[in-house]
Amino acid sequence: MGTVYPRGNKLWLGYKDLDGRTKYASSGLTLGQEEQAKELLAEIEHRVEAERAAGATTDQPLTVQRYGKQWAELRRRRGVNNAPVDEGRLGNHVYGIIGTMLLSEVRPRHIRIIVMDLRSKMGPAPDQLAPRTVRHVYALLHCMFADALADELITQNPCVLRRSDLPKSVDKNPEWRATAVFDRHEVELVSSSPLTPWDRRVLYTLMFLTGARFGEAAALKWRHFDPTQKPLGKLLITASYDVHKRREKRVKTELTRELPVHPVLAKVLAEWKLRGWAETMGRAPKPDDLIVPSREGRNRNSNTTLRRFHKDLARLGLRKRRQHDMRRTFISLARSDGARADVLERITHGPRGDIMNMYTTLPWALLCEEVLKLRIELVTGKLIQLPIAVGQHRDAVHDHDAGGGHDHAEEADVAKPAMPGAHGLVTTALLQRPDVVGMSKKTERGGRDSNPRPPA
Repeated sequence: MGTVYPRGNKLWLGYKDLDGRTKYASSGLTLGQEEQAKELLAEIEHRVEAERAAGATTDQPLTVQRYGKQWAELRRRRGVNNAPVDEGRLGNHVYGIIGTMLLSEVRPRHIRIIVMDLRSKMGPAPDQLAPRTVRHVYALLHCMFADALADELITQNPCVLRRSDLPKSVDKNPEWRATAVFDRHEVELVSSSPLTPWDRRVLYTLMFLTGARFGEAAALKWRHFDPTQKPLGKLLITASYDVHKRREKRVKTELTRELPVHPVLAKVLAEWKLRGWAETMGRAPKPDDLIVPSREGRNRNSNTTLRRFHKDLARLGLRKRRQHDMRRTFISLARSDGARADVLERITHGPRGDIMNMYTTLPWALLCEEVLKLRIELVTGKLIQLPIAVGQHRDAVHDHDAGGGHDHAEEADVAKPAMPGAHGLVTTALLQRPDVVGMSKKTERGGRDSNPRPPA
C-alpha cells in the first residue's frame, strides 16, 4: 500500500516498484489536493501491478516491442484472422521507431512520427507503400494501445492524430480498380469453356453467380444446397475456409447468409452433382462432402487456385484478375441489369449492424427476384480437334500430368481432350470464331462428358 505525504507545500507519493522496492516521487500537486494525489497513486500502483503481471522487471521494463509481441501472441491464440499479418506490420513499420520506448511513455507525437515515416514511403512502385497500408498500421497501433489501456498499462491512448495526418483510403494504382471486373462475355466464356477442367468451371460459375468470397465457396458442402426451394434454390453460407490455419471458421461478418441460386448455376450444380463430382472423385457425393473439393477431397487452397485461375484465363485469351473480382463482377452486372443495391447487399454481405437492419428479414422471393435480373447464359459450341506436332503434344501431356507437391496434386492445369483419341484442342482464337465453332447461347451442359477421372 502506497502513501501520500507532504513535503513543503508539495504532495509526494511513496509506492513499491516492479522489484518491490519503495520508490518516492513528487505528485506535482500541492497541499489541499490530497484526493487527486490518492487517485494518482492508485493509477501508478495499478500500472505497476499490471506491468508485473506482464512479466516486466526493473531490468526488463515493458517496452512497446515487448508488449507488442505478447499482444500479438495472445491474438494468435484467440484465433484472430489477421494476427500473423499484423505481427509483421509491427515488426516492419513500428518497432524500428518506438520499439525500445517504454509503453507508458509513448505520446501522440511518437505515433505521428510513425505515420509521417510511412507516408514518406508511399508511391506506385512495387517497393513503395499503398495509402491503405499506412491506415492499416495506424489502426493496428490504435487497437494495440486500446488493449494496453484496458490492461491498465497506460493512462491514455496515444493514437490521436489530426484528420490531415492520415492519407485518404485510395488505391495505390489509381488505374487498377476500373480493370478489376469481368464483362458479361468474359463471365459466360469462363463459366462455359471446356478448355477449363470441369471442377474449376463449377467453382468459377458459383463465385460469379453468387458473389461468394473464395473461402466461403471453398467451405460449401452439398448439405448447404437446397434445390427444392422456390422460386430459386438456396445456398447457405455458414463458414469460410482459412488457408493460413487450414480449417473452416465463421464467415467474415459472422452472419449466416442465404444465397439464391441463379438458374444457370442451378443447371451447373445439378450436372456436376449428377455426374461430374463422381467422375472427378471416384464416388458419388454425400451431404457432408464439399461441393467443389480439391482433387484430394479437401478444401481448396486460395493461393493454388489463384495460380490455376490465371492459367485458365490465359488459355482463354483473357488478362489476369483476382478471384475476389468475381464477387465484384456479380454485384456490378446485377446492378447494371436493374437489381436493387440494398437487396444485393443482403445477399453478399448480410444485414448492416444497426438495429433496424438486424431486425429486418427480407422475403425469400424478393432476394430471388433480384438475382433473376442478372442476365447470364452458358455458351455452348462444338470443339474442333486440330492435329498438333508430336513434340508439342508431349509437352502438353507433361504439363497436364505433372505430379509431386501439393499444388500439382490439387488439380490438373488443363482439361483433357473432350474426344478420345483427339490430337489437340482448338485454340482460344478459334474457339471464339463463329465460322469455326458455331457458338450459341443456351443453358445446357457442355464439356467433359467422356473424360475419365482427372489425375490426382
